[in-house]
Formats: sequence, structure tokens, C-alpha cells
Amino acid sequence: MTIEISLAPRSASGKQNRRLRRTGMLPGVVYGRGTDSVPVQVESKAFDTVYRAAGRTSVVNVQLDGKRPQSAIIKSVQRNPLSGRPIHVDFLLIDLLQEMEVDVPVVYTGEAPAVEQFGGTLLHNLAHVRVKALPTDLPHEISVDVSRLATLDDTIYVRELHLDGDKVQVLTDPDEMVAKVLPPR
Repeated sequence: MTIEISLAPRSASGKQNRRLRRTGMLPGVVYGRGTDSVPVQVESKAFDTVYRAAGRTSVVNVQLDGKRPQSAIIKSVQRNPLSGRPIHVDFLLIDLLQEMEVDVPVVYTGEAPAVEQFGGTLLHNLAHVRVKALPTDLPHEISVDVSRLATLDDTIYVRELHLDGDKVQVLTDPDEMVAKVLPPR
């Protein structure tokens, strides 16, 4: 699935960005791969749709001012601390043939039987796992099924995560704990 977004050049800077946001536009910047940084703006609703689909690890084709689309990832999104709405976005231009290191978010699924049966507490130790791969091979998220934690002190480690082993190299310590059921106090 190809994810695309159109960007326009931005002349507003500093406090002028507030006016830009009020009109439904989101300020941002495009940089990387031997190019100068370019201030851009994008429609807020279009960005929200793209960010839900791509996250911070999927490749996005950015088209700046009608030029040829370039491959990028969403490097960072700054958000308003009260409303949670994005206020600035950074797009990093990438080379699709060069491996890169990124933090892939961990998503916990299922329910641990030990929590209900023994009154234990499920401990989520990791929010993300560091991986190295080609940009097109990067996983969008890593799903961890906690339903196999049947007894107290059961633990899931990074080495037990199921990733595409040939294409994705896990850089996080394999002995690091991902999830565990702690006994009640």
C-alpha cells in the first residue's frame, strides 16, 4: 500500500504559524539525504489520515509543490500538551536501499489468564523495540499476545517476539523483559 501526501512550501514562521494552524494547516519541515531543510505546510486532516496509516515507521511518499514524489518517514510530531493536536511535523527523506534503525512501537493484545485467576498485575515493560532494516521492510508495529501468560511470574522476552528474521534485525537486548505477570501484594 502506497501512502502519499502533498506538501506546499511555507513562508510563515514563528508566531505566524498560529494563524496558519487556525486555517487548518499544519506547519512542518522536510530534511535529510543531503538536502537543505525546507519549511512546508500540510492540511491537518490529510496529515491525521496519513499518520494513522503510516505511524512513524512506514514509508510515506511526499510530493512537494508538484514535484516528483520522494520517500520519507514521519520523524517526529510535536503536539499541543492540552488538546493533543499536532502543531508541527518533521519529514525525513530516506534512501530505500539503505538500512535504518528505528523504534517500532509494541502493541499488547489479549488478556493474561494469570491476572484473572490469581489476581496478578500485568507489567508492560517496553513501549518500543529498536530494530534495523530496509525502510520498506520495517514493521508498522510489533504485536505481543499476553494471553500466554498463564501463571504468576510468567515472562515474555524480546527474543520471543516474532519478527521477519531475515529482513528485520532486533537491536534491543534479547534478554530484556517485554511483559510479565507480577504476584499480588
